[in-house]
Amino acid sequence: MSEITARGHGPQGSPKRGPGRPRSQPLEEQRRGVLDAARAVFAQHGYHGATIEAVARRSGTPRPTVYELFGTKDDLFEAVVEDSADRVVIRLSASFTESEDFSLEQFVRHNFAAVFDLFEQDRDAVTVLLRAEQGTVDRPTTAPVQMRTRVLQEITDFTRSRWEQLGVDIGESADIMAVIFFRMAEGLAIRHADDDGWDREAFIDLLTEFTLGGINRLWTESLDVLVAAGRRDRRGQEP
Repeated sequence: MSEITARGHGPQGSPKRGPGRPRSQPLEEQRRGVLDAARAVFAQHGYHGATIEAVARRSGTPRPTVYELFGTKDDLFEAVVEDSADRVVIRLSASFTESEDFSLEQFVRHNFAAVFDLFEQDRDAVTVLLRAEQGTVDRPTTAPVQMRTRVLQEITDFTRSRWEQLGVDIGESADIMAVIFFRMAEGLAIRHADDDGWDREAFIDLLTEFTLGGINRLWTESLDVLVAAGRRDRRGQEP
């Protein structure tokens, strides 16, 4: 063995690469590969069943590189949850934006369908978020709550603007209606994702007709109920 080789150099005198990040792959590309793999591993095995080794194998990345990129398993999980939250917000925000000029019926159906698409096409991200939100991990994270807040705010803004176009200030009822709409869609989307024997289109039709019927009844017969629901008794609260 030559002196150069003995010192950890190759036959041409170039240093050998260590076990860390391959230089041929850009850093962000490697981070994305690890995040995608980790999302699938955490979704399939849960926080406690997931391992850095499994993430490394799935992403084709050396285990030391995973640690180098993200730190501990806790740090990696937090990064996956935050990334999953961003994925959900981006998808639903895009749906709201592309349908903002639709008729009310088209808008409602389009965005209920978008929730089903999300649960079908990005199930791992949704699974990770639901588990984190339900507190099934040792390290709490605020990302699921922040994600839900961002989505609900977009629904709230749209709901308020539609009623304002009718000359009605519904106050905080817009927030309440946003929660109702999203929770209904989420609940049925989860049921369909867990058992595709359910008729997806029938679920979306039911959500659409239920929502439109409720809005129509509020507008024609029970506007006072809608407005009253948006008021809070602030007596006894500090100014």
